[in-house]
Amino acid sequence: MTKLLKSIILGMMISITVCCQNKQQNNMLQNKTNLPEFDWKANVNCPPGYPVEVYRGGLEGNGSYASLDSGTATGKSGWGFSGKDVSYGVKSLPSRINCIWVSYAEGCFYSIDSPIDYDKMLHLFQEGYQNSAFYFNGNGEYKKMTFSTIIVGFAPGGVVVIWAMGGGRQVEIGRYKGEKYQVSQAEIQRLDSHESLLFSKDEYKRIMLNTQIVPLEVREANAGKPIPYGLWDSYRVRYTWRSVFAIKKEVEITSIICMKYNGEKELIFDKNLAENKFSKQAIPKFANLSWTDWTVNSWTDKKGQGYGGEITFDEQEITQAYQEMYKDDKEGQAELQFSINHINTFVTVQLKQGDKEIRLGKTIVKVYKSKSLSLKK
Repeated sequence: MTKLLKSIILGMMISITVCCQNKQQNNMLQNKTNLPEFDWKANVNCPPGYPVEVYRGGLEGNGSYASLDSGTATGKSGWGFSGKDVSYGVKSLPSRINCIWVSYAEGCFYSIDSPIDYDKMLHLFQEGYQNSAFYFNGNGEYKKMTFSTIIVGFAPGGVVVIWAMGGGRQVEIGRYKGEKYQVSQAEIQRLDSHESLLFSKDEYKRIMLNTQIVPLEVREANAGKPIPYGLWDSYRVRYTWRSVFAIKKEVEITSIICMKYNGEKELIFDKNLAENKFSKQAIPKFANLSWTDWTVNSWTDKKGQGYGGEITFDEQEITQAYQEMYKDDKEGQAELQFSINHINTFVTVQLKQGDKEIRLGKTIVKVYKSKSLSLKK
């Protein structure tokens, strides 16, 4: 083979390689620009009594990044509830979580670098949902809204749970696991005085004794007890159940919103309330009921008196009730029955499956009057 022919062949190979690389880069750029974008923010959460702080990192996407460095997360509102928002703006959804955080109660760092369920998140954001807080559209249905926040929850043991949150609804995206991590001494020495506090054992004690971060009642409740590793995974156990209502015929239930121990939340109203299907759900933490009694006001103006009920379950009682109800048949179906008394001052709750019934007597109930949300047909 002549030198000229070798040069020609080599040139052709280089040209083909460059063309392939350019085509691949163009495809990547096109895919990046074609990704759907949404207006969302990130949020950091933890269980009460187990504060955390992200040292560095966040949620990564193809062309997007959301930092999770939001300072100390207290979790005072509860597991799964929103805390301090960070990383506002319109951007594509994340497909990966990559961060390092400190768990103050455990006195250690964790690291995670893991893909997350982008397809599930995209489906949720694109599909959206109906919310009763929005006005009707031209078809007589509630206007759709979509999710606006991605919450990242950090629990002891390196447990990471991610939720999509919107008004009246919250859905788990997935559960992930970090590993213990040791930041090098050389890296720590390069930090400024404020950043280096994340590595101070005295700072850990100060954080855990700060009642603005760990409320006194939480600290006292946890005193002398080991960290309940596995608890936050146990919250994710699902059972097939639905809410039902024992009411007089003049009462109309207009909505129920349930927050579950696993951090999920759903507002049920309108068609979904009428259909009232069984579904696999985690155990409820609290519920808010709305109803109208048409006998309270005059029938001539066809308006009834609206009521609301705030129902908070006792964790130990309701957990034991579900475990007992499903111990022989984990795939069975049960009903969580709310019974409203005739004068609209109290609500009792019981878990039922056929002839078996477990009363939830430790449930805390508050009933109040509200404006009626509907007119008598």
